Amino acid sequence: MIKYFTIILFLFFANNNGYVGKFSYTERSELAWSDFRGRPQISSTFDASVNTGITYQWSYGKDKDDIELNYQVDSFCYPSLSWVKRGQMSEHLLSHEQLHFDISELHARIMRKRLKEYKPGGNIRRDLNKMYKLVERMRINMQERYDEETNHSKNVANQKKWEKKIQTLMWYYRDYHK
Repeated sequence: MIKYFTIILFLFFANNNGYVGKFSYTERSELAWSDFRGRPQISSTFDASVNTGITYQWSYGKDKDDIELNYQVDSFCYPSLSWVKRGQMSEHLLSHEQLHFDISELHARIMRKRLKEYKPGGNIRRDLNKMYKLVERMRINMQERYDEETNHSKNVANQKKWEKKIQTLMWYYRDYHK
């Protein structure tokens, strides 16, 4: 008897009849200013904002007492929810926004690693939801800390430190890139 469960978690924050265009890090890992298609928030103190996130889906099959877990984890950029103010399109700012996308991919890799190491137990759905929520909380916390420590790209020295930090972590989790 095979049981099949699928969970897809998407973060949609637009009023586009529920549709938000997106592309995955696997499809295209480098951002361009043309990816910032949303309406700029003029009242914001920020010059740009990239909207990124991670999703996962899973299923499992049972054969006798063996459980086989199948999963897919992706990180995405949502261009219609990403924006830049007029006259602010600098390479430095784009690099800052790129690192936000890289941080989401880093956490997708962390999730893939955890899923690969997971030994299915009695309540797979609960375990995986708990795992996802933890990784998502870590991702959001890192995104916020990154913006705080770099003052949204204005602290150049800390921006360089974060670039090195994320580069090192991406290398560490390189085996979990798709």
